[in-house]
Amino acid sequence: MRPVLKPACPIDDAGVAKVYNPARLAKSDLEFALGQFCNYCEEGHNNLQVEHIASQSKQPGSKNDWDNFLLACSRCNGKDNKTNRAIDLETMHFPHLDNTFLSFEYREGGLVVVNSAQSPADQVKAKNLMKLVGLDKYPGNPDYESHNPNDKRWDTRRDKWEWAQRKLFALESNQITAKDVVDFALQGGYFSIWFTVFANHPDVRSGLIERFTGTSQSCFDPQNGYAPRLRAS
Repeated sequence: MRPVLKPACPIDDAGVAKVYNPARLAKSDLEFALGQFCNYCEEGHNNLQVEHIASQSKQPGSKNDWDNFLLACSRCNGKDNKTNRAIDLETMHFPHLDNTFLSFEYREGGLVVVNSAQSPADQVKAKNLMKLVGLDKYPGNPDYESHNPNDKRWDTRRDKWEWAQRKLFALESNQITAKDVVDFALQGGYFSIWFTVFANHPDVRSGLIERFTGTSQSCFDPQNGYAPRLRAS
């Protein structure tokens, strides 16, 4: 999951921190800061929602609070996933607080699994985030009694993985450039898939970090092929 650098609340023309009432008014500022990508599944989307990290129903005092906003697609934020579930920031990873690229492994077939190289405590936090938004939902997963056939996120990831593999072949056979790869990736999102597939191409990784708006650059080490590193506290 792409780690993001979320700025402080924007300032209005009077030099005062903006108040977003209703919360949907924050959408343009969030997209300017974080790009037009779901902060959970990473899909590039023109119809994102202003997502309340802590549910409006459970913490109504924060429903217009910039610090409580991220961007989400309707599936990640839907009634069968995050919606109004209770949130404990101490027991979950979040992309604006942690290096969530370290939280998961992205694999062929559209699969997302918890990264077992993390500490046991971080594996628990990563799993809690995964379950919160249902990133591991796919047909036949025994962790779920049934799979909503409308939840195609796994299938979209599978498709993006295959596209990334095709572009990898094209790059390594000198048919396209690193910039071409990044240009293509930006059209549909899924930063983590592209970043994984192009692990041996630091020029592509650098371009992905720089051009996916809002990516936390400090979460990657340019001296080590842009390998992910722990986020500074």
